[in-house]
Amino acid sequence: MKYLKDTKRFVQKKAVFCGIDIHEKHWNLCYFCNGEIVEKLHIPGEYQRLISHTRNFYDTAGSLTFVYEAGFSGFWLYRCLTDSGYGCVITPPNRIPGNSDKVKTDKKDAVKLARYLAGGLLKKVYVPPPSTEADRQLLRLRAGHKKKLTRVKNQINSLLRLHGIRWSSERGSRWTKRFVSWLEEIEFSEPNIRFVLDQYLLEYRFLRDRIAVITKHIRDLSRSKTYGRQFKLLTACKGIGLITAMTFLLELGDVERFPDSISFSSYLGLTPSQHSSGQHVRLGHITREGNAFIRAVLVESAWTVIRHDPFLREKYDRIKARGTNGKKAIVAVARSLAIRLRSCLLRDEPYVVGIC
Repeated sequence: MKYLKDTKRFVQKKAVFCGIDIHEKHWNLCYFCNGEIVEKLHIPGEYQRLISHTRNFYDTAGSLTFVYEAGFSGFWLYRCLTDSGYGCVITPPNRIPGNSDKVKTDKKDAVKLARYLAGGLLKKVYVPPPSTEADRQLLRLRAGHKKKLTRVKNQINSLLRLHGIRWSSERGSRWTKRFVSWLEEIEFSEPNIRFVLDQYLLEYRFLRDRIAVITKHIRDLSRSKTYGRQFKLLTACKGIGLITAMTFLLELGDVERFPDSISFSSYLGLTPSQHSSGQHVRLGHITREGNAFIRAVLVESAWTVIRHDPFLREKYDRIKARGTNGKKAIVAVARSLAIRLRSCLLRDEPYVVGIC
């Protein structure tokens, strides 16, 4: 739907902003210029259709910047547009002003994106280099397999409980070779129960072997020229292992993009939410915004780090002594740990116990 008869003349030497509401099969576009909606249209979800229309009607514009929400579509469109010489912004959906509107349509979303971009009201998502994004997929693949493995373990445990079968703790830990061998030898009165358990064990072995292969690939990556130096700096901290260190490096990308530790903690979602009015200041749960992958491995590693770092152990005990539960205390430790690891990368120095 066009609103101007002579688009080229109207946008000549002016800044044009285009909001794109992306779906798998179609895109909604809104071109915005000089406070006016120039055009709204619905096109198939193809880059060539977008670029062809843009070049046909907006080649006289002084500048043209596109914007779309971060999500399933990833960064490929951003890279195509920037390679073609256009500006592009990917914005986080939860940071768009007025995203709680009760009336929400695809066309309205495209208009909103274009207007807010023109007004400078949108936050930008960091776009990693293609090589970093590719390496990052290794860690996410492993994390997905770990979740599936945990699910299978829980299914096996549930099956055993359902039939009153218990593993004595005196015989050792669960999921050792001895435990798996015991699972293989259990006899049931009904043969189909044995068949079900065998199927679970097949899936368990498959996922366990896949995780081992992926982990080896990640270990090889940690020794490469790209990551080797920084990996050694991080793993100088006892409790920071292969997965935590590589997740930290790959999910963060360039640590220098954070101006200070406050913005860094905010990105990780490890800062407490705040509800303040007048002289009353109330701090709530952590925001959980930002990168969930780094947050998860940092909290997990913090439980190990406090056994080796007296400074962080003292912080954990001090916070817990106030009546705070251990989970909240370890989140505070994870925040301090993250800041110290970032400092190691910025200073190009290995982690030292007890030094902030």
